Amino acid sequence: MLKTTLTLETINGVNIPFQNGMPVPSFEPQTRANIALNGKWLKRRLAMDHDFSLAPRSADWLAELEKREGEYVGEASTAQWQKHAIPSPENALTGLAEANAAETYEDGVWYRRTFTVASKNEGYAYTLKALGISYVADIWLNGQWIGNHEGGFTPFAFDITNLLRADDNEIRIRVDNPPWGSRVDTIPAVAGTDFFNYTGIIHDLYIEVTPSAAIVRADIIPQDVQGKLDVKVVLHNRGIDAVEVGLEGSLLEVDSEAPNFLASPLASTLTGVTAVTDQPMTSESELLLQPGEVRVVRFEVTVQNPKLWSVWQPNLYVATFTLTSVGTDLLAQDIFSTQFGIRTVGTDKTKILLNEQSVFLAGIARHEEWPDTGRTAAWNRIREDLEQIRALNVNMVRTGHYPNHVYTYLLLDRMGLLAMSEIPLWQFETEHYEAQAEKRLADQMWREMVFSQYNRPSVIMWSTQNESKDVWLRLAYNERLVADLRENYNDGRLLTQSSAADQPGPHDPSMAPLDVAAWTMYFGIFHGGTYYEGTKQFLEEAHRLFPDKPILNTEFGNWSSGGNEGEQVVTYEETMRALMEQGTVNAEGHLNPDGYVAGIDFWIVYDWYVNHNNWIDTFGIIHMDRKTEKPVALLIRRDYGIITQHNGGFGKQAEGAVNETN
Repeated sequence: MLKTTLTLETINGVNIPFQNGMPVPSFEPQTRANIALNGKWLKRRLAMDHDFSLAPRSADWLAELEKREGEYVGEASTAQWQKHAIPSPENALTGLAEANAAETYEDGVWYRRTFTVASKNEGYAYTLKALGISYVADIWLNGQWIGNHEGGFTPFAFDITNLLRADDNEIRIRVDNPPWGSRVDTIPAVAGTDFFNYTGIIHDLYIEVTPSAAIVRADIIPQDVQGKLDVKVVLHNRGIDAVEVGLEGSLLEVDSEAPNFLASPLASTLTGVTAVTDQPMTSESELLLQPGEVRVVRFEVTVQNPKLWSVWQPNLYVATFTLTSVGTDLLAQDIFSTQFGIRTVGTDKTKILLNEQSVFLAGIARHEEWPDTGRTAAWNRIREDLEQIRALNVNMVRTGHYPNHVYTYLLLDRMGLLAMSEIPLWQFETEHYEAQAEKRLADQMWREMVFSQYNRPSVIMWSTQNESKDVWLRLAYNERLVADLRENYNDGRLLTQSSAADQPGPHDPSMAPLDVAAWTMYFGIFHGGTYYEGTKQFLEEAHRLFPDKPILNTEFGNWSSGGNEGEQVVTYEETMRALMEQGTVNAEGHLNPDGYVAGIDFWIVYDWYVNHNNWIDTFGIIHMDRKTEKPVALLIRRDYGIITQHNGGFGKQAEGAVNETN
């Protein structure tokens, strides 16, 4: 069984994630120098032994690989290699909205390319960052194996300083993507997974260049609505000499009306006025970093008269930190910027609170997939999707069953849209949970998701799984992840899951450790009962069993294909009626003090390719072309508009009602 690679280490009293021999860096893009590895590569497919690919790495494993695949590891000839653009899936895509339009290729492929580094300064460090490779990646630089990563939906990084050389370099990546359903220890694992199993280098790959002593990440947690912040800046000296460093930070109040606000992922491009704080973010004295040392510098700072980030009110701040180091013969600066928002989330019995006020989540789910590029994302494509979703009067996006591209959450921040982010445990059975109890890859994916989205105010909920069946092992799994986050790196967000309403039903004991009780609800389709009565009865029983938890509907909807668009409308109207009768905001947009359904999430915005490739899934509001709306879209735009018309979902006080207290 392949071993996980991420651990937590306590540095200056703070738990910091480490992976591949270094603290896990931020994957938010920076203005630092970088060497882009996107573009023309060579590839060669290979039917791989998946047991071998998922075996522990060792010198013996590498020796065996040389015997099995030596010509791929080190062969100089390119005669049998084909051209391939990176990033993009290995799967051939026609872009057509029909069965078999996306090639089902779940197997191995080798990638290689050469690139040139004009010069290499000994006072600098080089980090290879990969935003998504599916599924098991092993990487070689200049003939040396540097490590591996398992999981196709989360980013990872390696320190390549000692292997990179001035002039020509060669990188090779071995990717194996075992078919879903062929093993119990992969994530996802189930054969019938209702999203597509893309193979290859899915997202951007690049080398980031920093001074040897640099800022790894800056994690910012808002403590209250008065502007108090807990700021943790992680420093790392990757040089061979001790260095004296000074750290200074500043805060900028971002102008969300500026023309470039949605134009670039770089926080450093955002403009605005300097934020006023109670004290400066400056290290009290010069810090001495020993070779290899990791240091955490912590600030408690309060922003005066803070502008709160909220629904459709993307009041953002940019924190910029400058690390100045004095080495033996040079002065170097590293600059790191991150966008964040000041907002709090919580619960009050059956209500979800945003900035200490009850908010109703009017959500729509989205698979991050396009018919012509698959899961390979780009800033403009993501922005156009989210703009189309926002035009439906939505205030929350469930980002599929897996962490999306890092740009997705940056854009959700900037558009004032809430998010529920989830790791891809999809319909796990007992055998899958048993495998993860030993392997703990799910635990690693959970941490990778959290730490890659740490500063995103849009993300208000972490979800542990979707529609898994085993109840008692799921309970133990939920307890483990909740304890890990709350005890080791508590970011103040809400914890939930997306259970199937009939697995086992409203009495689901695995909800106990979670903040929000959440279910997919397909009464009249996958469950018994009718759209309205089945949903209504389920909600009443769930509330009776969990009277002090908000209830969240994470999916409802129906297929539209085969002339079923009319039935999709009926499903929506009847299920929606049952949900909104118990909403914390009712169908007229008024606060309902007796409500206990704190949010809904229609499944889904766009049609998409399913894993088994026999058909496309037509639950979408809009066809895959992102142009053709179905009849249900008009109703959603109307109904969601009524629900969210008062400040985006906070609800309007009914006339004559007594003011609600939270």
